[in-house]
Amino acid sequence: MATRQRPERLLMVHDYPPLTGGGLALGTLELVRLVQHERRCLVLSSRLVDHFADDRTRLAPPCAPAAPGRLARALRDADALVVHWTFSFRRLATSCLLAGPALGIPTACVIHTAPDHCDYNRLRRVPSGARQVLVSLVRSALRRCQVVALSRAHAAALEPAGIEVQEILPLPISAASRYAEVYARRDPARPPETVGIVGELSTLKGADAIPGLLRALTPRFAVRVVGRGPMSRSVKVAVESLAPEARQRVAIADRVEPTAMPELLAGLDGLLVLSRSESQCRLALEAMLAGVVVVARPTGGLLDVVRSGSTGVLVDPDDPVAVRTALAGLAADPVGAAAIRGRARAAAVAVAERSRRDWRRFLLSLDGAQGGSR
Repeated sequence: MATRQRPERLLMVHDYPPLTGGGLALGTLELVRLVQHERRCLVLSSRLVDHFADDRTRLAPPCAPAAPGRLARALRDADALVVHWTFSFRRLATSCLLAGPALGIPTACVIHTAPDHCDYNRLRRVPSGARQVLVSLVRSALRRCQVVALSRAHAAALEPAGIEVQEILPLPISAASRYAEVYARRDPARPPETVGIVGELSTLKGADAIPGLLRALTPRFAVRVVGRGPMSRSVKVAVESLAPEARQRVAIADRVEPTAMPELLAGLDGLLVLSRSESQCRLALEAMLAGVVVVARPTGGLLDVVRSGSTGVLVDPDDPVAVRTALAGLAADPVGAAAIRGRARAAAVAVAERSRRDWRRFLLSLDGAQGGSR
């Protein structure tokens, strides 16, 4: 079969709940929106429920569960394949990463995590030798794909694993106008009083630092914890152990729908990003767009957008006193905090605009250039 010069049917696959599976699933839908008028898009997911969500009752095109028959038909009909892959080596993404090039489908692999992800997921129990075999298998498949990293720091983290990156493309954020409204409503003279911790409550995301941070921050700041995960119970116990007056300054809520994020961020002055590994932190970019000062652990893709003292503050979340000092400094200097917000928003807007443009160019140009033919 002749190679198509411009693919008409674009298949994307990943192993996370397709609507509520965090930044990876949201980013996939953002990419579909960029090209849905030029390409017929289908997103298949194995819809794993161990990531704290199951949206099977809410699925609508272009999302669908990857039943074996549907996956086989989708691969047969695909003009191009985009695999959203992580170092969890999940079954659907990994199998498609191997099958796509073997079937002659022009394949792009978007890697969403760094090798250190293995230290926090189920592979932490696997001997290092077995891990190396898995990485070697994937690395061999990647040589026949176009490989996409999500930030410069992410690309650098992939190099030691022998993974060559062809494109660095941060995932787009399409709700920028809603965050602009939140930013416009923000009082520039208001000092930081309320800080948020938002996202999955796990060791990978740094949730084990929350108890110490609550003890250090609640005498001065209000803290909102929004999310769920394996450490949810530990966080609740930490709140219950606080003195009554400190406990009243903490609010805990379950995860929020993506459409509710602008209003959630509107109620925050600062955002603590505790993650130990981030290829691209969507939440940090959303906060920057909304005028929330990001106070983050200096790791991974965060370093591409958060410059300490300029577009945010970098600090070790495992040092609660250092975090309290950083927030107190922002509260004592509202003018300086407002300047950080302005620079951060400008930087995030630039990333959002560039990512939409570059991703659209990339997705519409996928063809047989990397060696596949149909």
